[in-house]
Amino acid sequence: MILGIGIDAVEHKKIEKIYQQYGEKFLKRYFGNDEIQYSLSKKNPVPHLSARFAAKEALIKSLNLKKRMGLYYKNIEVSGKHFGKKEIILSGIIKKIAEEKNIQKCHLSISHTENFSIAVVILE
Repeated sequence: MILGIGIDAVEHKKIEKIYQQYGEKFLKRYFGNDEIQYSLSKKNPVPHLSARFAAKEALIKSLNLKKRMGLYYKNIEVSGKHFGKKEIILSGIIKKIAEEKNIQKCHLSISHTENFSIAVVILE
């Protein structure tokens, strides 16, 4: 049974501007070490950062959180280093919320074009 669905689109220019302005501070606040390492290993890390940011936003929407509680982005990590299916790994308060809502499975699809990244999350 579907317990939640979320979608988000992120313009690459927005992430690029924030990344240029805040650099490592931005990365460490919103991304896990594996996400940072993966994205920075690419010739242009911005689309990869944008896709992961969109996935985090889509997950938050799928949980239907009334209060964003400081948006624990680092408690949501996109796993998968190669082309193909990615997974979401939850930790901390976000994992606890998902357990309280009896979430058993989290489906993720991400994609990006030259200018945008999009992510869809379905919770079961």
